[in-house]
Amino acid sequence: MGGVVRATGHERGSASMPAVSNGSGKDIKDYEYFRIRAVERAAELLDLFTLEHPRRTLAELANGLNVHRSTVHRLVLTLEKLRYLRRDPAGNTYGLGLKPLILGTVALNGLEFRKVVRPHLERLNLTTGQTVHLAVLDDGDVVYVDKIEKESLIRLYSEVGRRAPAHCTALGRVLLASLPRATVRDILSRRPLRRYTPRTLTDVEGLLRCIERAGQEGYSLDLGEHEHLVQCVAAAVRDHSGAVAAAMSLTVIAPELTTEELDRYLAAVRTSAAEASADLGYVRPAGERGEG
Repeated sequence: MGGVVRATGHERGSASMPAVSNGSGKDIKDYEYFRIRAVERAAELLDLFTLEHPRRTLAELANGLNVHRSTVHRLVLTLEKLRYLRRDPAGNTYGLGLKPLILGTVALNGLEFRKVVRPHLERLNLTTGQTVHLAVLDDGDVVYVDKIEKESLIRLYSEVGRRAPAHCTALGRVLLASLPRATVRDILSRRPLRRYTPRTLTDVEGLLRCIERAGQEGYSLDLGEHEHLVQCVAAAVRDHSGAVAAAMSLTVIAPELTTEELDRYLAAVRTSAAEASADLGYVRPAGERGEG
């Protein structure tokens, strides 16, 4: 990820701001009247700190927000005082403080399904000896909320809290399959579909068919589409209402998987996802196919 990502810098009256739900499903039409621009700008500034760019200079932050350096200086001083940002000893760059870490921990602990699913991830990791993940969908991206690593000298790119593309990951396709087709098409159409490997599918219509199949079958495969030598199988985890709460995956580092290996890992993931779903209160409809 190179360069500085520019925030949108919406000003009052911008027609491109997203609608906001009031919690009952009805969009708040007068969001522009109630919005607080300074809060938006502070949030946009914090969003510029990523795993790839954990430290930023004032110039980078001003460029990223497309505002004057003096404006960024006031924001940074306030966020530093509140412990959202921390200045390095040399005083040239800033990084996130402890407050976001505390809030992130609170958010993760608030995901009740994560606590329920954790024992199933542990068993899946133990029985297969492979790395396992739990993820949710956020703004069209995969976000890892839990991970148990395989005992190995080789570590995977994924980390709890890290984002990954949805179009070329097994987790992403399972999660996208839970959304209406029109919503999925909008997500795929409004962002570049990067080709990570020669196997990455970037055709919108082809992806829609692949995602629809994942919804019908309850699982998806990523056989070297996101990363070379990384094979992944994923299945949906449903809550008591039948909605997809998350997706569970198993990842193997290998050039290829044999048909026998693929079948074995897929069965293990689907069984674990089905058992986790049952613990969340999901009751499988009569005649539903497969384990997951």
